Amino acid sequence: MLNNINMAGLSEYANEVKQDDIQSRATYGVTLNWESGTKTQVSTKNMVFGEHKLIRDFSFTIDEPTQFLGVNCAPNPAEYMLGGLAGCMAVTFMAGATAMDIKIDKLQLEIDGELDLKGFLGLNEDSDVGFPELKFIFNVEGNGTQEQYNSLLERVQKHSPNFNTFKNEVKMIGKLAS
Repeated sequence: MLNNINMAGLSEYANEVKQDDIQSRATYGVTLNWESGTKTQVSTKNMVFGEHKLIRDFSFTIDEPTQFLGVNCAPNPAEYMLGGLAGCMAVTFMAGATAMDIKIDKLQLEIDGELDLKGFLGLNEDSDVGFPELKFIFNVEGNGTQEQYNSLLERVQKHSPNFNTFKNEVKMIGKLAS
C-alpha cells in the first residue's frame, strides 16, 4: 500500500465496472432536520454502490455565525459545501498520485471564495446569490516532479465528481411535500 491507499482494491473495483456498468453507479443522499434558529442536523442516508447497499450512519450539525442570526456552534452550509469539494478533490489527487507511484508526504488544499450577500438578503435583485468564482491551491510535498503534480491537477479537474458538479450546470428538481 502506498499513501495508505489500497490500490489492489481500487483496481479490483475498476475491473468490476469494466465488466458490469451497474457497478459504476453510486447513489447518495442526506436528510436535514431543523432544530432551532439557523441550526440544523444532517444525517446521511444509506448509499447504494453498484449492487451493494452500504450503511452510512453519520450526522453533522450546521449553523451560522451570530451575524447571520445563528449561534456559531458549527460550520455553515457554505463551509460544508467547500469542505466536500476539497475532500473530493483530495481523494482524486491522492488516488492519482498512488496510481502514478508517487509517495505524498503532505497534501493541503485551500479553497476560497467571496459571496455578495445582497442577493441572499433580497437587497439587490441583480446580485449573484452564489459564488461567482472559487480559487484553490494545492500545497503538496512528496517524491513527484512538478510535471507529475501538474498532471495530477489536470486529473482532479477532469475526474473529481464534486469538482465537475461545481463546474457544470446541475439540474435541480425540487418539490414541496406537505
